[in-house]
Amino acid sequence: MSKVIEAVFENGVLKPVKKLRLKDKQQVKIQILNDEDWQERFDRVLKSIRSKAARFSPEQIEADIEEAIKEVRRSKCVQSSYSGIVSTGKKSKT
Repeated sequence: MSKVIEAVFENGVLKPVKKLRLKDKQQVKIQILNDEDWQERFDRVLKSIRSKAARFSPEQIEADIEEAIKEVRRSKCVQSSYSGIVSTGKKSKT
């Protein structure tokens, strides 16, 4: 699991703002970014995405999104059918 969290440094200890779902004594790696650094990186990534998206018309983007949705739905349908075969030994009627 990779996740960006907010934390406060207080009395020599980093304290997460929200509860973390980690196992006791689980080791993690921490990268420290102050809000300004994070915002700068975010803005650069957003600018890059926008410049790449500018090459396509809104209609092309919408068509690609619709096709991606259909692909995910087909994939879920296949997984669901496969799951029915594995659990019952027979294909379920759906």
